[in-house]
Amino acid sequence: MEKTITQSFLDRFALDKETLSANAPELLNQARQQAHDYLVQNELPRTWSEGYKRFDIDAVLKEVWQFNFSRKSFGVDPLRDYPCRLSYMSSVQSFVLDDRIYKMPEDDTKGIYIGSIFDFEKKHPGVAAKHYNKMESVVNDPLSALNTLFAQDALVVYLPKNVRAESPLHIINLSGIAPETMTFPRFLVIAEENSQATLLFCDHAATDKKSLRNSVIEIYAEEGAHVECYDVEESGENTIRLHNLHVHQEGNSSVVVSSLTIHNGQTRNNFYSDLRGDRASFDLSGLCILDGEQKADNYSLIRHSVPNCHSNELFKYSLNDRAVGSFCGRIYVARDAQKTEAYQNNRNLLLSETAKMYSKPQLEIYADDVKCSHGMTTGQLDTSALFYMCQRGVPYMEAKLMLTIAFMSDVLDTIQLEPLKHRLEDVVDKRFRGLPATCNEHNCCGMKG
Repeated sequence: MEKTITQSFLDRFALDKETLSANAPELLNQARQQAHDYLVQNELPRTWSEGYKRFDIDAVLKEVWQFNFSRKSFGVDPLRDYPCRLSYMSSVQSFVLDDRIYKMPEDDTKGIYIGSIFDFEKKHPGVAAKHYNKMESVVNDPLSALNTLFAQDALVVYLPKNVRAESPLHIINLSGIAPETMTFPRFLVIAEENSQATLLFCDHAATDKKSLRNSVIEIYAEEGAHVECYDVEESGENTIRLHNLHVHQEGNSSVVVSSLTIHNGQTRNNFYSDLRGDRASFDLSGLCILDGEQKADNYSLIRHSVPNCHSNELFKYSLNDRAVGSFCGRIYVARDAQKTEAYQNNRNLLLSETAKMYSKPQLEIYADDVKCSHGMTTGQLDTSALFYMCQRGVPYMEAKLMLTIAFMSDVLDTIQLEPLKHRLEDVVDKRFRGLPATCNEHNCCGMKG
Protein backbone atom coordinates (compact mmCIF):
# COMPACT_ATOMS: atom_id res chain seq x y z
CA MET A 1 0.00 0.00 0.00
CA GLU A 2 1.28 3.46 -0.91
CA LYS A 3 2.61 5.46 2.02
CA THR A 4 0.47 8.49 2.93
CA ILE A 5 1.86 12.02 2.87
CA THR A 6 1.40 12.24 6.64
CA GLN A 7 3.32 9.01 7.21
CA SER A 8 6.16 10.28 5.02
CA PHE A 9 6.58 13.29 7.31
CA LEU A 10 6.30 11.14 10.43
CA ASP A 11 9.02 8.87 9.05
CA ARG A 12 11.18 11.89 8.37
CA PHE A 13 10.63 13.03 11.95
CA ALA A 14 11.70 9.63 13.29
CA LEU A 15 14.84 9.82 11.19
CA ASP A 16 15.81 13.33 12.34
CA LYS A 17 14.32 13.48 15.84
CA GLU A 18 17.68 13.60 17.62
CA THR A 19 19.00 16.35 15.36
CA LEU A 20 15.80 18.36 15.73
CA SER A 21 15.82 18.07 19.52
CA ALA A 22 19.51 18.87 19.86
CA ASN A 23 19.03 22.20 18.07
CA ALA A 24 15.88 23.35 19.86
CA PRO A 25 14.85 24.41 23.39
CA GLU A 26 13.00 21.98 25.63
CA LEU A 27 9.73 23.93 25.31
CA LEU A 28 9.64 23.29 21.56
CA ASN A 29 10.62 19.66 22.02
CA GLN A 30 7.72 19.09 24.40
CA ALA A 31 5.28 20.64 21.93
CA ARG A 32 6.93 18.59 19.17
CA GLN A 33 5.84 15.35 20.83
CA GLN A 34 2.29 16.66 21.17
CA ALA A 35 2.23 17.50 17.45
CA HIS A 36 3.58 14.06 16.62
CA ASP A 37 0.80 12.38 18.60
CA TYR A 38 -1.79 14.55 16.83
CA LEU A 39 -0.50 13.70 13.35
CA VAL A 40 -0.46 10.00 14.15
CA GLN A 41 -4.23 10.29 14.61
CA ASN A 42 -5.02 13.01 12.05
CA GLU A 43 -4.05 13.21 8.39
CA LEU A 44 -2.54 16.27 6.76
CA PRO A 45 -5.02 17.94 4.39
CA ARG A 46 -5.46 16.45 0.93
CA THR A 47 -6.73 18.08 -2.23
CA TRP A 48 -10.16 16.53 -1.62
CA SER A 49 -10.26 17.69 2.03
CA GLU A 50 -12.92 20.22 2.93
CA GLY A 51 -11.35 23.66 2.62
CA TYR A 52 -8.53 22.55 0.29
CA LYS A 53 -10.44 21.64 -2.87
CA ARG A 54 -9.15 24.73 -4.72
CA PHE A 55 -5.49 24.33 -3.70
CA ASP A 56 -3.37 21.39 -4.84
CA ILE A 57 -1.93 20.64 -1.41
CA ASP A 58 -1.07 17.08 -2.50
CA ALA A 59 1.37 18.26 -5.16
CA VAL A 60 2.95 20.73 -2.73
CA LEU A 61 3.53 18.23 0.08
CA LYS A 62 4.42 15.25 -2.11
CA GLU A 63 7.30 17.06 -3.77
CA VAL A 64 10.78 15.99 -2.70
CA TRP A 65 12.12 18.74 -0.43
CA GLN A 66 15.42 19.23 1.34
CA PHE A 67 15.57 20.06 5.07
CA ASN A 68 18.09 22.00 7.13
CA PHE A 69 17.60 20.47 10.57
CA SER A 70 21.34 20.60 11.29
CA ARG A 71 21.00 24.43 11.15
CA LYS A 72 23.66 24.89 8.49
CA SER A 73 24.56 28.55 7.97
CA PHE A 74 24.95 29.89 4.43
CA GLY A 75 27.03 32.94 5.30
CA VAL A 76 24.27 35.41 4.46
CA ASP A 77 24.39 38.91 5.92
CA PRO A 78 20.83 40.24 5.44
CA LEU A 79 21.76 43.78 6.48
CA ARG A 80 24.25 43.84 3.63
CA ASP A 81 22.64 41.56 1.07
CA TYR A 82 18.92 42.15 1.59
CA PRO A 83 18.25 45.61 3.03
CA CYS A 84 14.54 46.15 3.54
CA ARG A 85 13.29 49.57 4.58
CA LEU A 86 10.34 51.87 4.20
CA SER A 87 11.02 55.48 3.31
CA TYR A 88 10.18 58.03 5.98
CA MET A 89 9.78 55.38 8.66
CA SER A 90 12.15 54.21 11.35
CA SER A 91 11.58 50.66 12.54
CA VAL A 92 13.05 47.91 14.68
CA GLN A 93 14.16 45.20 12.28
CA SER A 94 14.53 41.44 12.61
CA PHE A 95 15.44 38.87 9.96
CA VAL A 96 14.41 35.25 9.57
CA LEU A 97 16.54 33.40 6.99
CA ASP A 98 14.40 30.46 5.84
CA ASP A 99 13.55 29.52 9.44
CA ARG A 100 16.78 30.59 11.17
CA ILE A 101 16.62 33.76 13.26
CA TYR A 102 19.40 36.20 12.45
CA LYS A 103 20.76 37.59 15.70
CA MET A 104 20.45 41.37 15.86
CA PRO A 105 21.84 43.74 18.50
CA GLU A 106 19.59 43.67 21.55
CA ASP A 107 17.21 46.57 22.08
CA ASP A 108 15.15 46.19 25.25
CA THR A 109 13.59 49.66 25.16
CA LYS A 110 10.70 49.72 27.66
CA GLY A 111 11.22 46.01 28.19
CA ILE A 112 10.08 45.10 24.67
CA TYR A 113 11.71 41.91 23.46
CA ILE A 114 12.07 40.71 19.88
CA GLY A 115 14.33 37.75 19.20
CA SER A 116 14.86 34.02 19.62
CA ILE A 117 12.79 32.02 22.08
CA PHE A 118 16.10 30.59 23.39
CA ASP A 119 17.09 33.93 24.95
CA PHE A 120 13.52 34.92 25.79
CA GLU A 121 13.09 31.93 28.10
CA LYS A 122 16.22 32.97 30.00
CA LYS A 123 15.01 36.56 30.43
CA HIS A 124 11.36 35.77 31.14
CA PRO A 125 11.12 32.24 32.54
CA GLY A 126 7.74 30.61 32.11
CA VAL A 127 6.13 33.30 29.94
CA ALA A 128 6.59 31.54 26.60
CA ALA A 129 5.40 28.24 28.10
CA LYS A 130 2.03 29.83 28.90
CA HIS A 131 1.48 30.76 25.27
CA TYR A 132 3.50 28.65 22.83
CA ASN A 133 1.29 26.09 21.08
CA LYS A 134 -1.56 26.63 23.55
CA MET A 135 -4.37 27.84 21.28
CA GLU A 136 -6.93 25.24 20.32
CA SER A 137 -6.75 26.34 16.69
CA VAL A 138 -2.98 25.75 16.63
CA VAL A 139 -3.07 22.35 18.29
CA ASN A 140 -5.91 21.07 16.09
CA ASP A 141 -4.79 22.40 12.71
CA PRO A 142 -2.77 19.84 10.70
CA LEU A 143 -0.48 22.31 8.90
CA SER A 144 0.23 24.14 12.17
CA ALA A 145 0.94 20.78 13.81
CA LEU A 146 3.38 20.01 11.00
CA ASN A 147 5.16 23.28 11.77
CA THR A 148 5.26 22.41 15.48
CA LEU A 149 6.68 18.99 14.63
CA PHE A 150 9.70 20.46 12.85
CA ALA A 151 10.16 24.00 14.25
CA GLN A 152 13.52 24.48 16.00
CA ASP A 153 13.21 28.11 17.06
CA ALA A 154 10.60 30.84 17.31
CA LEU A 155 10.84 34.59 16.95
CA VAL A 156 9.19 36.08 20.03
CA VAL A 157 7.69 39.57 20.13
CA TYR A 158 6.95 40.46 23.75
CA LEU A 159 5.16 43.65 24.81
CA PRO A 160 5.00 44.16 28.60
CA LYS A 161 1.95 45.55 30.36
CA ASN A 162 1.11 49.21 29.53
CA VAL A 163 3.98 49.51 27.02
CA ARG A 164 3.59 51.06 23.59
CA ALA A 165 6.13 50.32 20.86
CA GLU A 166 7.02 53.73 19.44
CA SER A 167 8.33 52.34 16.13
CA PRO A 168 6.92 49.54 13.98
CA LEU A 169 8.48 46.12 14.52
CA HIS A 170 9.62 45.05 11.06
CA ILE A 171 10.21 41.33 10.48
CA ILE A 172 11.78 40.34 7.16
CA ASN A 173 11.35 36.70 6.14
CA LEU A 174 13.68 35.45 3.41
CA SER A 175 12.94 32.12 1.74
CA GLY A 176 15.12 30.17 -0.65
CA ILE A 177 18.41 30.80 1.18
CA ALA A 178 18.83 27.03 0.97
CA PRO A 179 17.37 26.02 -2.43
CA GLU A 180 14.71 23.33 -2.86
CA THR A 181 14.12 23.42 0.90
CA MET A 182 11.01 23.20 3.07
CA THR A 183 11.22 25.45 6.12
CA PHE A 184 9.14 25.97 9.27
CA PRO A 185 9.29 29.58 10.56
CA ARG A 186 7.52 30.15 13.88
CA PHE A 187 6.46 33.43 15.51
CA LEU A 188 4.97 34.13 18.93
CA VAL A 189 3.50 37.57 19.70
CA ILE A 190 2.56 38.27 23.33
CA ALA A 191 0.84 41.62 23.89
CA GLU A 192 0.18 42.03 27.59
CA GLU A 193 -2.51 44.19 29.17
CA ASN A 194 -2.92 47.65 27.55
CA SER A 195 0.16 47.25 25.36
CA GLN A 196 0.31 48.45 21.77
CA ALA A 197 2.42 47.67 18.71
CA THR A 198 2.49 47.68 14.93
CA LEU A 199 4.04 44.64 13.24
CA LEU A 200 5.14 44.50 9.62
CA PHE A 201 5.97 41.08 8.19
CA CYS A 202 7.60 41.12 4.75
CA ASP A 203 8.02 37.81 2.90
CA HIS A 204 10.59 37.74 0.10
CA ALA A 205 12.36 35.20 -2.07
CA ALA A 206 16.11 35.46 -1.62
CA THR A 207 16.69 33.52 -4.86
CA ASP A 208 14.66 32.27 -7.81
CA LYS A 209 15.02 28.67 -6.60
CA LYS A 210 11.94 26.72 -5.55
CA SER A 211 11.12 26.82 -1.84
CA LEU A 212 8.26 25.93 0.52
CA ARG A 213 7.50 27.81 3.75
CA ASN A 214 5.04 26.39 6.27
CA SER A 215 4.85 29.20 8.83
CA VAL A 216 2.85 29.82 12.00
CA ILE A 217 2.17 33.13 13.76
CA GLU A 218 0.49 33.08 17.19
CA ILE A 219 -0.83 36.42 18.48
CA TYR A 220 -2.06 36.81 22.06
CA ALA A 221 -3.79 40.12 22.78
CA GLU A 222 -4.54 40.46 26.47
CA GLU A 223 -7.02 42.87 28.11
CA GLY A 224 -6.96 46.26 26.34
CA ALA A 225 -4.05 45.40 24.05
CA HIS A 226 -3.90 46.75 20.49
CA VAL A 227 -1.96 44.99 17.74
CA GLU A 228 -1.75 45.93 14.07
CA CYS A 229 -0.24 43.21 11.89
CA TYR A 230 0.61 43.86 8.23
CA ASP A 231 1.72 40.86 6.19
CA VAL A 232 3.18 41.63 2.75
CA GLU A 233 4.13 38.83 0.38
CA GLU A 234 6.38 39.96 -2.47
CA SER A 235 8.19 36.76 -3.33
CA GLY A 236 8.58 34.91 -6.62
CA GLU A 237 6.92 32.47 -8.98
CA ASN A 238 8.83 29.52 -7.48
CA THR A 239 7.82 30.32 -3.91
CA ILE A 240 5.16 28.21 -2.19
CA ARG A 241 3.77 29.68 1.01
CA LEU A 242 1.60 27.86 3.55
CA HIS A 243 0.83 30.49 6.18
CA ASN A 244 -1.14 29.97 9.39
CA LEU A 245 -2.05 32.94 11.59
CA HIS A 246 -3.80 32.36 14.93
CA VAL A 247 -5.20 35.15 17.12
CA HIS A 248 -6.49 34.92 20.70
CA GLN A 249 -8.11 38.05 22.17
CA GLU A 250 -9.19 39.06 25.66
CA GLY A 251 -11.63 41.83 26.61
CA ASN A 252 -11.40 45.31 25.06
CA SER A 253 -8.49 44.22 22.88
CA SER A 254 -8.27 45.07 19.20
CA VAL A 255 -6.31 43.28 16.49
CA VAL A 256 -6.00 44.46 12.90
CA VAL A 257 -4.59 42.08 10.27
CA SER A 258 -3.91 43.02 6.64
CA SER A 259 -2.69 40.34 4.24
CA LEU A 260 -1.28 41.71 0.98
CA THR A 261 -0.29 39.30 -1.78
CA ILE A 262 1.56 41.52 -4.25
CA HIS A 263 3.60 38.88 -6.09
CA ASN A 264 3.81 35.16 -5.43
CA GLY A 265 3.89 31.65 -6.83
CA GLN A 266 1.39 29.59 -4.83
CA THR A 267 -0.08 30.84 -1.57
CA ARG A 268 -2.39 29.31 1.01
CA ASN A 269 -3.22 31.57 3.97
CA ASN A 270 -5.19 30.32 6.99
CA PHE A 271 -6.53 32.90 9.45
CA TYR A 272 -7.99 31.84 12.79
CA SER A 273 -9.37 34.33 15.31
CA ASP A 274 -10.98 33.58 18.67
CA LEU A 275 -12.60 36.52 20.45
CA ARG A 276 -12.65 35.43 24.09
CA GLY A 277 -13.19 38.69 25.97
CA ASP A 278 -16.05 41.19 26.14
CA ARG A 279 -15.87 44.03 23.57
CA ALA A 280 -12.91 42.65 21.67
CA SER A 281 -12.63 43.62 18.00
CA PHE A 282 -10.92 41.93 15.06
CA ASP A 283 -10.44 43.40 11.59
CA LEU A 284 -9.13 41.27 8.73
CA SER A 285 -8.49 42.53 5.22
CA GLY A 286 -6.78 41.00 2.23
CA LEU A 287 -5.63 41.99 -1.23
CA CYS A 288 -4.44 39.61 -3.96
CA ILE A 289 -3.02 40.67 -7.33
CA LEU A 290 -2.63 37.58 -9.47
CA ASP A 291 -1.60 36.98 -13.06
CA GLY A 292 0.27 34.39 -15.10
CA GLU A 293 -0.06 31.03 -13.34
CA GLN A 294 -0.19 32.47 -9.81
CA LYS A 295 -2.52 30.99 -7.21
CA ALA A 296 -3.81 32.38 -3.91
CA ASP A 297 -6.19 30.63 -1.53
CA ASN A 298 -7.38 32.40 1.62
CA TYR A 299 -9.30 30.65 4.39
CA SER A 300 -10.60 32.31 7.55
CA LEU A 301 -12.46 31.20 10.66
CA ILE A 302 -13.53 33.94 13.07
CA ARG A 303 -15.04 32.61 16.29
CA HIS A 304 -17.25 34.87 18.42
CA SER A 305 -17.22 33.02 21.73
CA VAL A 306 -18.53 35.77 24.06
CA PRO A 307 -21.01 38.68 23.82
CA ASN A 308 -20.44 42.23 22.57
CA CYS A 309 -17.58 41.58 20.14
CA HIS A 310 -17.04 42.96 16.66
CA SER A 311 -15.35 41.61 13.55
CA ASN A 312 -15.04 42.93 10.03
CA GLU A 313 -13.54 41.07 7.06
CA LEU A 314 -12.81 42.32 3.54
CA PHE A 315 -10.95 40.43 0.80
CA LYS A 316 -10.42 41.60 -2.76
CA TYR A 317 -8.83 39.77 -5.68
CA SER A 318 -7.71 40.91 -9.12
CA LEU A 319 -7.05 38.01 -11.50
CA ASN A 320 -5.54 38.06 -14.98
CA ASP A 321 -4.22 35.51 -17.49
CA ARG A 322 -4.61 31.97 -16.04
CA ALA A 323 -4.45 32.96 -12.37
CA VAL A 324 -6.62 31.11 -9.86
CA GLY A 325 -8.00 32.59 -6.66
CA SER A 326 -10.07 31.14 -3.84
CA PHE A 327 -11.69 32.56 -0.72
CA CYS A 328 -13.47 30.61 2.00
CA GLY A 329 -14.52 32.65 5.02
CA ARG A 330 -16.48 31.38 7.99
CA ILE A 331 -17.94 33.37 10.88
CA TYR A 332 -18.99 31.32 13.90
CA VAL A 333 -21.19 32.90 16.59
CA ALA A 334 -21.63 30.84 19.75
CA ARG A 335 -24.98 30.52 21.54
CA ASP A 336 -24.00 32.92 24.34
CA ALA A 337 -22.34 35.48 22.05
CA GLN A 338 -25.25 37.93 22.04
CA LYS A 339 -24.82 41.48 20.66
CA THR A 340 -22.22 40.21 18.20
CA GLU A 341 -21.51 42.33 15.13
CA ALA A 342 -19.75 40.42 12.37
CA TYR A 343 -19.39 41.40 8.73
CA GLN A 344 -17.71 39.67 5.80
CA ASN A 345 -17.22 40.88 2.23
CA ASN A 346 -15.44 39.34 -0.75
CA ARG A 347 -15.14 41.19 -4.08
CA ASN A 348 -13.31 39.81 -7.11
CA LEU A 349 -12.32 41.27 -10.46
CA LEU A 350 -11.67 39.02 -13.47
CA LEU A 351 -9.46 40.68 -16.09
CA SER A 352 -9.28 37.74 -18.50
CA GLU A 353 -11.56 34.96 -19.73
CA THR A 354 -9.16 32.28 -18.47
CA ALA A 355 -8.75 33.49 -14.88
CA LYS A 356 -10.76 31.61 -12.24
CA MET A 357 -12.15 32.64 -8.87
CA TYR A 358 -13.93 30.51 -6.27
CA SER A 359 -15.70 32.00 -3.25
CA LYS A 360 -17.51 30.43 -0.31
CA PRO A 361 -18.69 32.85 2.40
CA GLN A 362 -20.26 31.19 5.44
CA LEU A 363 -22.18 32.21 8.56
CA GLU A 364 -22.82 29.81 11.44
CA ILE A 365 -24.93 31.58 14.05
CA TYR A 366 -26.37 30.14 17.27
CA ALA A 367 -27.23 33.43 19.03
CA ASP A 368 -30.41 35.37 18.23
CA ASP A 369 -29.48 38.98 19.05
CA VAL A 370 -26.74 39.68 16.50
CA LYS A 371 -25.90 41.81 13.47
CA CYS A 372 -24.14 39.62 10.90
CA SER A 373 -23.83 39.70 7.14
CA HIS A 374 -21.74 38.35 4.31
CA GLY A 375 -21.53 39.17 0.63
CA MET A 376 -19.65 38.12 -2.48
CA THR A 377 -19.42 39.37 -6.06
CA THR A 378 -17.21 38.26 -8.94
CA GLY A 379 -17.25 40.05 -12.26
CA GLN A 380 -15.52 42.27 -14.77
CA LEU A 381 -14.96 46.00 -14.95
CA ASP A 382 -18.03 48.21 -15.05
CA THR A 383 -18.54 48.83 -18.78
CA SER A 384 -20.69 51.92 -18.18
CA ALA A 385 -17.97 53.52 -16.06
CA LEU A 386 -15.41 52.58 -18.70
CA PHE A 387 -17.55 54.12 -21.43
CA TYR A 388 -18.11 57.27 -19.35
CA MET A 389 -14.36 57.80 -18.86
CA CYS A 390 -13.58 57.21 -22.54
CA GLN A 391 -16.28 59.70 -23.54
CA ARG A 392 -14.44 62.29 -21.48
CA GLY A 393 -11.14 61.80 -23.22
CA VAL A 394 -9.45 59.15 -21.08
CA PRO A 395 -7.71 56.58 -23.32
CA TYR A 396 -9.32 53.14 -23.14
CA MET A 397 -6.35 51.29 -21.61
CA GLU A 398 -5.70 54.07 -19.11
CA ALA A 399 -9.37 54.03 -18.10
CA LYS A 400 -9.18 50.26 -17.50
CA LEU A 401 -6.08 50.73 -15.36
CA MET A 402 -7.64 53.53 -13.34
CA LEU A 403 -10.76 51.47 -12.60
CA THR A 404 -8.71 48.39 -11.71
CA ILE A 405 -6.49 50.34 -9.33
CA ALA A 406 -9.52 52.06 -7.79
CA PHE A 407 -11.07 48.62 -7.19
CA MET A 408 -8.30 47.85 -4.68
CA SER A 409 -8.32 51.24 -2.95
CA ASP A 410 -10.64 50.41 -0.04
CA VAL A 411 -8.33 47.59 1.09
CA LEU A 412 -5.33 49.91 0.95
CA ASP A 413 -7.34 52.50 2.88
CA THR A 414 -7.53 50.10 5.84
CA ILE A 415 -3.73 50.34 6.25
CA GLN A 416 -3.06 52.71 9.13
CA LEU A 417 0.73 52.60 8.74
CA GLU A 418 1.06 55.58 6.39
CA PRO A 419 4.55 54.89 4.94
CA LEU A 420 3.47 51.36 4.04
CA LYS A 421 0.19 52.57 2.59
CA HIS A 422 1.94 55.11 0.33
CA ARG A 423 4.53 52.56 -0.81
CA LEU A 424 1.87 49.97 -1.61
CA GLU A 425 -0.23 52.49 -3.53
CA ASP A 426 2.79 53.06 -5.76
CA VAL A 427 3.53 49.33 -6.04
CA VAL A 428 -0.08 48.44 -6.93
CA ASP A 429 -0.13 51.12 -9.62
CA LYS A 430 3.08 49.77 -11.17
CA ARG A 431 1.96 46.16 -10.81
CA PHE A 432 -1.16 46.75 -12.88
CA ARG A 433 0.76 48.73 -15.47
CA GLY A 434 3.07 45.79 -16.06
CA LEU A 435 6.05 47.64 -14.62
CA PRO A 436 8.44 46.09 -12.09
CA ALA A 437 6.79 46.54 -8.69
CA THR A 438 9.79 48.40 -7.40
CA CYS A 439 10.65 51.80 -6.01
CA ASN A 440 14.14 53.19 -6.52
CA GLU A 441 15.42 49.71 -7.50
CA HIS A 442 13.81 48.18 -4.41
CA ASN A 443 10.74 46.07 -4.08
CA CYS A 444 7.62 47.03 -2.20
CA CYS A 445 9.11 47.22 1.27
CA GLY A 446 12.50 48.45 0.17
CA MET A 447 14.53 45.26 -0.26
CA LYS A 448 16.95 45.16 -3.15
CA GLY A 449 15.94 42.82 -5.92
